Amino acid sequence: MAMLLSTAAAPATATAEASPSRSAAPRLIVYSDGHSAGVEVTRASQARRLHGSPASFKRFIGRTAQRIADASTCEGGYVGVTVFRIRTDGFAAGGVNDCGGYAALWAIVDGRWKQIEGTQELWACGPLLRHRVPSSIAGHSCYDYRRQAQRRYHQR
Repeated sequence: MAMLLSTAAAPATATAEASPSRSAAPRLIVYSDGHSAGVEVTRASQARRLHGSPASFKRFIGRTAQRIADASTCEGGYVGVTVFRIRTDGFAAGGVNDCGGYAALWAIVDGRWKQIEGTQELWACGPLLRHRVPSSIAGHSCYDYRRQAQRRYHQR
């Protein structure tokens, strides 16, 4: 079951497609908790499991999962996308797997959902700052490659 939280921040990269109303406060939907690793999507039709997510995000994740599954040569491992959390104003975090995997950040950029970062380590600070990714999605730490150091990150 998804946990809905309200946040009080203005959309950074939102479009009308991502959010029903620019005046409405974005909602944080958490799919990953102590009882669930998140919503697993292994083919396009399973994206409907992303209860509360904008339709544009469901389509994006469904197409992404289907593309990975169709191209995979993995036998016996998990192949698909897992969504941990989403903010309805255009930010989400999850995992992408094709036998191995990585953590992914997605955002609406130029009116469309796209992956803005993928890593097996800490998020790089550059993409977080450039896209103004909320800490409710990205957490409170990032890696600054210019300074070669971990730093604190906060964005509403």
